[in-house]
Amino acid sequence: MADKKTFVRVWTSLDPNDIKKHLLLIDDLYGSCANCKQLGLNYLKDKECPGCKTSFKYVTTNLKGLEDVKKILNRIQELNLKLTLIEKEDYLQATAKDAVKDLFKS
Repeated sequence: MADKKTFVRVWTSLDPNDIKKHLLLIDDLYGSCANCKQLGLNYLKDKECPGCKTSFKYVTTNLKGLEDVKKILNRIQELNLKLTLIEKEDYLQATAKDAVKDLFKS
């Protein structure tokens, strides 16, 4: 029987600050470091940021189409990259909650 694996979204608990320190924001191939905002990074080649030297563990994208997301996931899998794709809306919500908490610290 042929292998019928597919991608399935899984929820897990992660620290938004850890994600931000190790996140690469991408469109199709190129993007930027979430930690220091370094531009022109390629998630297929750049294992760490040349600016702040953070190692990338996570990627997220502005692309909304399912086929675009599948293309990214397939590239990660085919090249055996040690990256986890994070849903951008979840990341933005988590970091917004942290920003609100920080407003009320004294």
